[in-house]
Amino acid sequence: MPRSRPGLRARRTSTPAPPGLRRGRALLAGASLAGAAAWIAAACSTPSSGVDGGDLLGVFERDAGAGAAAADAGQPRTAAAQKDAGARAAGSAAAAAKPPKPPEARPPSEGRCVAEQGEPRRELRKTLGRPPCRGAQVLEARDAEGSPRYACVIAPSGVETRAPLPLLVFFHAEGDNPTAVDKETGLRKLGATWNLTGDPAHAGFIVLSPQGRAFKNPTQGERERGSKTYTPIAPFDVDFTGDANVDVATVDAFIDQLLEKKLVDRRRIYALGDSYGGHMAATYAMMRADRVAAFATFGSDAPPATWACPGPPPPAMAIYRACDDVFPCESVERWLRARDTQTAQTAFLRLDEASRDEPHCALRNRCSAKKGAINHARWPKPREADLLRFFAGHTLAVSADTATPAETAAGRAP
Repeated sequence: MPRSRPGLRARRTSTPAPPGLRRGRALLAGASLAGAAAWIAAACSTPSSGVDGGDLLGVFERDAGAGAAAADAGQPRTAAAQKDAGARAAGSAAAAAKPPKPPEARPPSEGRCVAEQGEPRRELRKTLGRPPCRGAQVLEARDAEGSPRYACVIAPSGVETRAPLPLLVFFHAEGDNPTAVDKETGLRKLGATWNLTGDPAHAGFIVLSPQGRAFKNPTQGERERGSKTYTPIAPFDVDFTGDANVDVATVDAFIDQLLEKKLVDRRRIYALGDSYGGHMAATYAMMRADRVAAFATFGSDAPPATWACPGPPPPAMAIYRACDDVFPCESVERWLRARDTQTAQTAFLRLDEASRDEPHCALRNRCSAKKGAINHARWPKPREADLLRFFAGHTLAVSADTATPAETAAGRAP
């Protein structure tokens, strides 16, 4: 079946009755009512009735060789590769115990890979205090602007006595704080047992959730995205991509604290962001392509950062709703097509309001502002297994406990 283009509805064509149906009509007269009913149900199944709806979700025109390589690397190239929600729920425990396919090791991109642009944001509405990280360690630092900064760290029990584990850096959405890891996601529970390494002795991962800042005024881009009733203010500075970005340096400091304690596997550091936090996840992954293996976003489109290195930007997975009033489906897919032109490895899941695979962006007359706002705020908890499988398929080609040359040159090595 040919793939459909983003935003376009698939054309429906009539399916001729299969030969079995014509032969079956002659048998109906002598069959019992129960037998006839069962036979009709089987005979009326079209050739596509046994196909997972997700298999029809090929949206972007990709190079077949690159797509096959992505599939061989264990990446969910599109939502087509995923099972239905019921099967995912039933098999999540087994998937967590089953070692992932051998990951693809990406060489670290050294040097400046993001073009410098914008001005740093310095006007704060208030200085945020220590977040209530229940059952988690709180890391502290002071940024270059003199503000106290905090991050929640959720780690499996006994992590201090184990070999270094993968690290997932979670960037919260606007109006939220690091406790969103527990309020919105299931990452704490998954982090206790999920195997991202393929080694049964190294199951589990650490979650680092840095706290953003309370900026005083929205940027021009935020005002343009805002609705008549709501203009969000991003919690992290992504408009400024210079070396002096305070939020990027703060996240560096938190990761370095964990590296100094030898808790983190340098080959497996991932960034994940929700809404405007997704912009920060993408920005951090690109500005620190020497330390982040891959990143993922939910409900977020292209960040302001522009990739400037010869090779492609880090692998990414985009999860988004077909109906979203903050970051519309069409806007997300423009970003995905732009990544395609950069030969960047990109997986995506387009979801309906129940986190099921959705074949098309929602039509405007079927996506009200209220519905889109609710969808945007609904974290896709049922699809976290897909997200973790994507991360498991990517590593950075560095030693697990040795700093990269770029880290050493930048003074970020422990």
